[in-house]
Amino acid sequence: MDKTWAIAISSGAVSAFIGAASAYLLAVLKYRKDLESEFDKSIRNERIRTYPELWRHLELLARYDRPAPLDLDHLQDLSVAMRKWYFECGGIYLSESTRVSYFDLKDRLRTAVESLSRPDAAASREGNMPELIGAASLLRAHLTRDLGTRRSAPVADS
Repeated sequence: MDKTWAIAISSGAVSAFIGAASAYLLAVLKYRKDLESEFDKSIRNERIRTYPELWRHLELLARYDRPAPLDLDHLQDLSVAMRKWYFECGGIYLSESTRVSYFDLKDRLRTAVESLSRPDAAASREGNMPELIGAASLLRAHLTRDLGTRRSAPVADS
């Protein structure tokens, strides 16, 4: 009887330990998940605050009804505005894929500016512009994906 009693106590202690360890692990995982969720919310809020300014800068590279010609002065101004936005406002909040498309556009912008700065600029002007406009469109698509603004609201879908 004593051996049975010892086995029962040992078995109960092991079960209690496993239960306590499981409860602790689940609490830690829940706490971590809550922290991740809070962080994701704060990043999204910062993106909602900062992305519209970059979006406005990209108006110059609209596919339709551009507000100004794609000339050297306007492209240089855009490049400076994007740099200032990146370092002073929102670059830190870009997702990895959006950051890649941002720098792709910056590279294409630099190429266009260099091309327009050459004496034979008239001949090369139109060659770079479709790629530049496409890169701006891709960046805008990534911005909307980061924010989720192209999806319909779950409430509207029901």
